[in-house]
Amino acid sequence: MDAEIIVELFSRIKALERDVAELKQKLSGTESASGIPDETPYGKIVSSKPLIPDPERKRDTTRYSFDGVVHSKKGLVYAVVRRYVAEHPEITRAELKRVFDRSLQGSLGVVENVEIAKQRGDAEYRVRFFADEKEILHLVDGDMVVCTQWGILNIPRFLIVAERLGYQINAIL
Repeated sequence: MDAEIIVELFSRIKALERDVAELKQKLSGTESASGIPDETPYGKIVSSKPLIPDPERKRDTTRYSFDGVVHSKKGLVYAVVRRYVAEHPEITRAELKRVFDRSLQGSLGVVENVEIAKQRGDAEYRVRFFADEKEILHLVDGDMVVCTQWGILNIPRFLIVAERLGYQINAIL
């Protein structure tokens, strides 16, 4: 592995550790009677059930209500990003990547330039991103695709940012 990559990864780990410590400090004292935080540093969590799944369940099948439509995790992310783009018609690819930072999703990021996403090969590109022509986001300086790889470990980070942006999302069974 390249030394620069290793240094970058350690830097990201340190930053995440600082963020976790800061969040723990900020969240202390903001728990509801159930013991589950009902507020984040970005505002109140609007949810009909906790973000942490029942350990008895094999798979988290949580659905989310947004704008009167029930979505899967990946469908929710796509709907929120698409709405944000519609509300900000002059947004550039770099600005969209700043709003929906790579760290929210993980290795693929929330959004990616079509050209970069296609470098993964056609099969992987079509599985890991909303890649149908009607799903591609057309911005003023180029096209972007939204990642489809969402699970219980990364969706909470996205929910916090979406709610901070003013979008009301409800977790449902």
